[in-house]
Amino acid sequence: MAAYLNRTISLVTGQTGPNGNTDADDHHSSSTDTVDKSVGPLSRHNSTLQTSGSNASMNYALNVTGGVASDTRLYQSNDKSPLQIFVRAKKKINDIYGEIEEYVHETTTFINGKPVYIASSIPDLLHRFLLIGKTALHAEAEIVDKAERELFESYVYKVAAIREVLQRDHMKVAFFGRTSNGKSSVINAMLREKILPSGIGHTTNCFCQVEGNDGGEAYLMTEGSAEKLNVVNIKQLANALCQEKLCESSLVRIFWPRERCSLLRDDVVFVDSPGVDVSANLDDWIDNHCLNADVFVLVLNAESTMTRAEKQFFHTVSQKLSKPNIFILNNRWDASANEPECQESVKSQHTERCIDFLTKELKVSNEKEAAERVFFVSARETLQARIEEAKGNPPHMGAIAEGFQIRYFEFQDFERKFEECISQSAVKTKFQQHSSRGKSVSGDMRSMLDNIYERITIFRNLKQDQKNLLTDRIQGTETQMMQVTRDMKQKIHTMVEEVEEKVSKALNEEIWRLGVLIDEFNMPFHPERLVLNIYKKELNAHVESGLGSNLRARLSIALAMNVESAQADMTDRMHALVPNEQLIVSSTKMALRSQPFEMLYSLNCQNLCADFQEDLEFKFSWGITAMIQRFTGKVRERSKKSQPALAHRQTSVGQQQHGVVSPVSSQMDDATPVCLLPSPGLVAGITPEQLSLISRFAITSVGGQGTMGGLLVAGIMLKTIGWRVLVGVGALYGCIYLYERLSWTNSAKERTFKSQYVQHATKKLKMIVDLTSANCSHQVQQELSSTFARLCRTVDTATTDMNEELKTLEVQLNLLESNQKQLKLLRNKANYIQNELDIFEHNYITTQ
Repeated sequence: MAAYLNRTISLVTGQTGPNGNTDADDHHSSSTDTVDKSVGPLSRHNSTLQTSGSNASMNYALNVTGGVASDTRLYQSNDKSPLQIFVRAKKKINDIYGEIEEYVHETTTFINGKPVYIASSIPDLLHRFLLIGKTALHAEAEIVDKAERELFESYVYKVAAIREVLQRDHMKVAFFGRTSNGKSSVINAMLREKILPSGIGHTTNCFCQVEGNDGGEAYLMTEGSAEKLNVVNIKQLANALCQEKLCESSLVRIFWPRERCSLLRDDVVFVDSPGVDVSANLDDWIDNHCLNADVFVLVLNAESTMTRAEKQFFHTVSQKLSKPNIFILNNRWDASANEPECQESVKSQHTERCIDFLTKELKVSNEKEAAERVFFVSARETLQARIEEAKGNPPHMGAIAEGFQIRYFEFQDFERKFEECISQSAVKTKFQQHSSRGKSVSGDMRSMLDNIYERITIFRNLKQDQKNLLTDRIQGTETQMMQVTRDMKQKIHTMVEEVEEKVSKALNEEIWRLGVLIDEFNMPFHPERLVLNIYKKELNAHVESGLGSNLRARLSIALAMNVESAQADMTDRMHALVPNEQLIVSSTKMALRSQPFEMLYSLNCQNLCADFQEDLEFKFSWGITAMIQRFTGKVRERSKKSQPALAHRQTSVGQQQHGVVSPVSSQMDDATPVCLLPSPGLVAGITPEQLSLISRFAITSVGGQGTMGGLLVAGIMLKTIGWRVLVGVGALYGCIYLYERLSWTNSAKERTFKSQYVQHATKKLKMIVDLTSANCSHQVQQELSSTFARLCRTVDTATTDMNEELKTLEVQLNLLESNQKQLKLLRNKANYIQNELDIFEHNYITTQ
């Protein structure tokens, strides 16, 4: 009784607590519980009837004065309305899933290595291995495998499907009962307008779903069609009395403007059904229209009792749904006013049967909850009262029988309980599952991201170690390269000096043995000019070939071995700077020559001895001219040896006599005969005057080559020596001359020619000893320098490659670091989403 009065007062005054309980109910909670426990659910309805007379005037006065205002409060959107909890929860869960969808898209895009522009700080440099068509996640190592990428992509479709379901989620209430029990009238009364067809007999022939429409247009759509029909067509399509009626399991969706009904504005959807007694195909009804219902309203006819068909339907519902929320409306209770003497007993009978049905048969609630879900109303009377209210008239103008206020408040109590129940049920049945799935998605993705982060960390540490090793290798290579360059330069310089010295020594020795080489030349000799020119040409070629061959035999093999040894040493030293096997192979190919090194000796005797002029005229070896030349030559050699001593003596004497240094000329004419030089004493018993005179006559006679000169000399010698001695000497002299003249053959001429050629070639070849040795040393220097240059280029190439590899590693490290930052950000977003869902569950699910 107390609970009922408090509930009634709260409906009139609008004073409710945060959970829909009145202040009076809170104030008398202890007494109310005691009364309810002692009196029981049946006593609540009996007490209500007994006090209805005493409270009738009060209720009437309240409704006359404040009924419109209170009803207007229910009609308008109220933030404290239980239905607003679902609305706010739906908006909040949609917002959270919008963040989840954005998060899943961002994460999947990042994992797949496509451009990420959401909260991404990846520099343009990194858009080569993430934008990089593939990220560091897939550079050199498959950090994310195909299965993981597919799993991330599957979350995109899962979240999109959940969002689509969330957009369609609403609070669905299904009305069932036998035909003509007033199901359509109850819905019309709750919608405050006569939308669904109603009347006596079997009226509703198919399922009718009433839902809100954001536009101001009201229309309907049939199942399987997108055509918008006029609402008036519902009277033909859903009316069992019309010829164009649809089959029982068909669905007609009626879209009604939200601003015309607060329930529709709060995402409530009503489903009207045909009578459960018109068809036995109840399973299809339940499968097609009831599985997603949040509340079921069983509309009974208060003039009769609950039938087997109605019970069987809800037994089937209870088997397919776990503890469905069921309200029982005993409609047409206005008929009880005609029989007031049995009104209480009938009400108690109906209440007891309804409670037993909910608690003992269906087992969906306890007795207290069941008593709170059984109501006695008149839907037609309530609809008329609300239509009058909409016109500005008091609601009692729509009354049909006595006791209108009690039935009207009972209907309002049903609506309040219905709103609380459907809001709590919808939030729990719909949003709790979505919240759990959102937690599962974000939790799984965070776990996967943690694994990927660990793999990236390991891979980044590996790359960092590679970078450190490569940096040390580059620095060591540069340092060792400088040291090797200094060593190789010194080695090349030493080898060049050794080669120059060896070539010079060998060439001098070969020049000293030039006579032997020329004696080996056995081409026929003839003094004729034409033949002689050919002979000289071939002799030059023989000398050049022989010298070159001898030099190669003595030097080339040793020098080539030294050069190859130096090259091998260079290659080994340079290879030590480049440990990469591939670079070693390539540098070896570059360093090795296709042919062995060979020294080239450019003597060019043909041009060198081109100015050679032979003298093949006969010359008597004991002739006066020859003797004089032989004698002057010896004297000249002796004078050259004595010149330094003579000059020193003269200098010393001059210094002793005068105290100063008097220069003594050391230059003497080589053509001046020694006999012309002043010398004290006699030479071979001849006075200097006689010797001078003889020399002058001899030179004059030889130079003139005339008879007078010879006679003059003969006369002088005859006078000084005697004629016998002179004749004997002359005869011997003539025999010698004759012998030499007869032996002056081509062989003698050839020997003379070769002797003259040896002297000339020796003189010329000595002039090019330094040039030839320098040329050979230059060849060695050029060979070693070119080899070292090629090796340097190889090392430079290797160093460049290492620098490029170092840059690549730095880019990869930067990318991996950016990936780690991105993964941290994504993990933080997953934690944020988890927290948002926890807050959502605490605010809208746990506290319900």
